[in-house]
Amino acid sequence: MKRELAAAVAIPIVLAVLFIAPPIVFHLLVGAVALAALWEFYRIAEKTGLPVAKTVGLAGGLAAVSIPMLPTPPSVETGGIALLLLAALAALSPLFARVDLPSALGGASGTVFGVLSVALPATAMGYLRIVSPRAVLFLFLIVWGCDSFAYYTGKNFGRRKIAPRVSPNKTWEGTIGGFVGATLIGAAGGTWWLMPELGPVAGAAAGALASTAGQLGDLVESLWKRGAGVKDSGTFLPGHGGFYDRIDSLLFAAPVLLLVVCSGASTAP
Repeated sequence: MKRELAAAVAIPIVLAVLFIAPPIVFHLLVGAVALAALWEFYRIAEKTGLPVAKTVGLAGGLAAVSIPMLPTPPSVETGGIALLLLAALAALSPLFARVDLPSALGGASGTVFGVLSVALPATAMGYLRIVSPRAVLFLFLIVWGCDSFAYYTGKNFGRRKIAPRVSPNKTWEGTIGGFVGATLIGAAGGTWWLMPELGPVAGAAAGALASTAGQLGDLVESLWKRGAGVKDSGTFLPGHGGFYDRIDSLLFAAPVLLLVVCSGASTAP
């Protein structure tokens, strides 16, 4: 019941921000959620013994999620320099934090990896909003639809486990059900109101590719949590766990969908 109530409150708010509020509000919401998820990622890393530099990582994450809000996107050279600066600061942090020497490399690596795997992919949602709010809704429907189809298919027909040590409840049958459902949602979205500029074939491909990436993202976060011995990344959302739990699939699916949408737009007549 807590899960359904939380969703009933959150979904209308997200849709209102997406379609009614100015674009900057959505960008700020994505940035705030991504930074909260990054904080949770660092807490998970700490439970595995990695002394991550949270201040450095969150500063790098803030810079990353701010990119879609800039009037002019940074050049590749600027992005490369920023990434090198982040890596340098992460490497220097153990020198000033009394970190055990054998843990210094893992802590610095975990700091940079958090920005690259959480904050940076979140910018794809901001760029999808720049394309169209319908593109963001398309992403949500693909990921949420995949989750629903996978859950009900796995519950009724699931027999063969994918990765029992990482996620004991996930089955190949549920994964295939999620894939098929998301592909159908993508085809429908590419045919009607959501993304008719894609068409049904590209829409189906978008659903298939983005949902596959999303299911992998969910497994990856389960891997991190299993290694840290935690069930949820946080407790902010009743019945839903933490922020990272809610966006783990989106972080993998959004860049894939953005690539498909931009490719479709570039090849459209």
